[in-house]
Amino acid sequence: MLDVIVIGAGFSGLQAAYSAQQAGLSTAVVEARDRVGGKIWSVPLASGRGYAELGGAWINNSLQRRVWSYVQRFGLEVVTQRLEGKAVMQENEDHRLEFPFGVTPDWSAEEKKNLEYIRDHIQAESLKPGLPSAEDDNVSLDQYVRNLGALPKVANMVNLWARVMHGLESTEESAAWFIDYCRRNKGLLAIRADDSTGGQYMRFKDGAQSIAKGIAHLVGAQNIHLESPVASINEHGSHISVVTRDGKIFNARKCILSIPSTMYRELNITPSLPKPVQEVTDGTVLGDYNKAIVCYDTPWWRSEGFNGYFASYKGPVILARDTSVDERNHYSLTCFVNGLPGREWGKLYPHDRRAVVLKQIAKIFNADADSEVFRPIEFFDQIWKHEEFSRGALAPVTALGHLTKYASVYGKPVGNIHFVGTEYSTEWKGYMEGALCSGEKGAREVVEAMQKVSAKL
Repeated sequence: MLDVIVIGAGFSGLQAAYSAQQAGLSTAVVEARDRVGGKIWSVPLASGRGYAELGGAWINNSLQRRVWSYVQRFGLEVVTQRLEGKAVMQENEDHRLEFPFGVTPDWSAEEKKNLEYIRDHIQAESLKPGLPSAEDDNVSLDQYVRNLGALPKVANMVNLWARVMHGLESTEESAAWFIDYCRRNKGLLAIRADDSTGGQYMRFKDGAQSIAKGIAHLVGAQNIHLESPVASINEHGSHISVVTRDGKIFNARKCILSIPSTMYRELNITPSLPKPVQEVTDGTVLGDYNKAIVCYDTPWWRSEGFNGYFASYKGPVILARDTSVDERNHYSLTCFVNGLPGREWGKLYPHDRRAVVLKQIAKIFNADADSEVFRPIEFFDQIWKHEEFSRGALAPVTALGHLTKYASVYGKPVGNIHFVGTEYSTEWKGYMEGALCSGEKGAREVVEAMQKVSAKL
């Protein structure tokens, strides 16, 4: 009989397992995929010049202590996000704006003032403690900013934020969920920042999955069972039994479930989760969060004065960044194809997905048909909705009204089952740091629960 069985070997699950082991508990991890890391997946380039980050990629050394401690422990190398040069905003098919990175695009004075008002209002709300109001949870983010007087162009910008941050339209998530997400991430400005004040400050030279592999080594390969999708979880009162699709049975006193709550309904959990837990988790959705990573022989955009950053209302790429690692001769643009544009892009054939991305990059940077834009040395795309064991990214978003209505049960233990994942994190939700934070907390809950049982005995 194990002390703990962990389901899922993403960052939360691995951290939960490691923390439980450090507390002296016997632990096993079962993972559906043939790898560890979950939505952190670093794929080696055929050229040998480094890795393409198909999932999470960015960290901050001063604001995210857990992930940074692993960087130091494992001796990993990082590179700061390159910001020098012009950025581009594509407002529609025929209109684009070039502007210095980090400033408001050249809108009219009225539009700039309106954007700054909406931005500052949300920033102020996102620095308040506690849960947002039920009133704000029952209105969409789009309606919320329109109620504040957002002009059409500003409402479009807020929609772009929702697409970039969550893979959804601003009509598809509540204002409270958006604000709460910001509260857990040091405010709206920190989420949006690419410098030392924000979440997109540093990347790994040799892949973010190095962290997952390092933690897995600490947990021990013998304790991690890959290619073991779970079929059922059975609560027996004194213990839990977990049965995999291929018939393996794991018995443990406690279970830590580390998969997105959107996917709980796909597991056969006996007895069923309480009705309120089912209602809130069944109502969550994962965003259309996709990447196209275009690798080149040279960083050609820099010679034109661009830093590689662009944003677009039109899509399909709604935001892109330079994700080069110059020391590895790895030059790439990572393109986010999220929200409604990503939903439609994901339905295309692979060659069509590639073609529309390259054509958009050419349009953004005013490149002609002979440009290096059309001569990438490698091209990757990742559609997380297509992954059986992911079903989207980043973190599940609760339905309108559910964040506040079900706050007392969402993510809370049910019998011997404990829930972890970046969606439940109180810090850096949606980031690697958030996943580690939740994993730590889940293990702590298990340790405390087992100590209470021992005290009674």
